[in-house]
Amino acid sequence: MSPVIAVDPGRLRQFGDPQGAVFCLVTNPGLTKEIEITGGEGYAACLTVPMGEGESFEDVLRERVPEPAHVLAISPGAFFASPRSEDLGPRRKLMAMACNSTPTTLETVRHFLGVMERTSAAEQGVFSDTFFDRLEAAEHLVYRDDRRGTRAVLDHLADGLEWNQQAGPLDWGEQQIVPSGEISVLPVEITEFHEDLRLPLEGEIVLSGHPILHNGTPSYTRRDQARVHRSLAAMTGHAVVARVEDGVITELRADTPGAQPAVEMLEAMFAVDSRYRIVWEIGHALNTSLDLLPGNHAMNEVYGGTEGCLHWGLGLTPYTQYHLDIIAPGTTVYTDTGTRVLGVDGGYTEDRVATAVPGPRT
Repeated sequence: MSPVIAVDPGRLRQFGDPQGAVFCLVTNPGLTKEIEITGGEGYAACLTVPMGEGESFEDVLRERVPEPAHVLAISPGAFFASPRSEDLGPRRKLMAMACNSTPTTLETVRHFLGVMERTSAAEQGVFSDTFFDRLEAAEHLVYRDDRRGTRAVLDHLADGLEWNQQAGPLDWGEQQIVPSGEISVLPVEITEFHEDLRLPLEGEIVLSGHPILHNGTPSYTRRDQARVHRSLAAMTGHAVVARVEDGVITELRADTPGAQPAVEMLEAMFAVDSRYRIVWEIGHALNTSLDLLPGNHAMNEVYGGTEGCLHWGLGLTPYTQYHLDIIAPGTTVYTDTGTRVLGVDGGYTEDRVATAVPGPRT
C-alpha cells in the first residue's frame, strides 16, 4: 500500500549531496504514519522524529537529531520557530515547511512538497545573483502598477535595511523556509519589530492579488482568521490603492466597488492596531515552479509567476495578531534607469493556479 505522502530526500535539491549525513523528518506524532520517507540513497540513515505541541524545536534538535544531518520539518500541528544558528549547529541543514500559520491539510502538504521537488536551487541562486547585481547598480527602486497608474519609490540603499534571502542551495549551518524562493527587505532583522522603524518607501502601491493571513502565537481562532481572510480576499480580482508616506499607509481607496470589503477590513485592522499601517516587508518572490493553491496558504507566499512576483507585508507576528502578505502580480519592479528587476513588463499575466491537488505518488 502506498504511503499517504512520500518524502524522497533525493528530490529535495537544496540539501545537495548527502555526504553520509542522516536524513531526519521532524513531524507531529499524529502524522508519523501519514508521511513516510522513501529512497534516501547516500544517507547514513533516515529517521522520523516526532515533535508534539508545546515542544521546543531546539530541544528536539539537541536531544533527537544527530550531526551531520539534513532536516525537513513538517509541523502543521505545532508552531515552528526557526532555531538560532548556535542551536541548529554547524553540521546540520534545515528546511521547514511553512504550515502552521495558516490551516494546512495533508493535501496541502502534498501539493507544496511537489513544488519543493520541482524547485531548482541552482536556478534560484542565479536569479538571486542577478537580482542583487541590478540593485547594486541602481540608485533607487520603482514599484509600478501600470494598469492603475501607480508608482512608489524605495531608497533600497538606505542605512539600516535588512535584506534576507531564502533561496538557492543550502550550506552547512543554514536553514530555509520552504518552498524556498524569496528575497525580502525590512527595516530591521527579520525576526524583530519596532514600530518607529520604517522602510523608505514613498508613493502609491496597489494591493491586489492573493492575500495570505498568517496567525501568530497569541490566542486566536481559525474561525476568526477565516472570517478576516474572506473580507481581504476581495483583493483577488479587485484592487485597493494605498497612499504610502515614509513607509506608512496614510490613505486607502477602492479602485472598484468590489474592493470595498477589503478596504473596510484593512481600516478595521488599522483601528485596532495602528502598526498594521506600516509596510513592514517587501517580498520579492522568485519560485517559478509554484502553482498557486486557492485559499489561505502560507506556502503560496513565494509564488514567482514566470519572472518573479512581488508581495507586500503588513504586521509581524508575534508582535501583531496577524501578518498579512498580499501577492501582487500586477506590480513590476524597476531600477531608476528602467531596468526590470522583478515581474513582467506591464505587470499582468495569467496567474498559475492549481486546479487539483495530485494524488499519492507511487
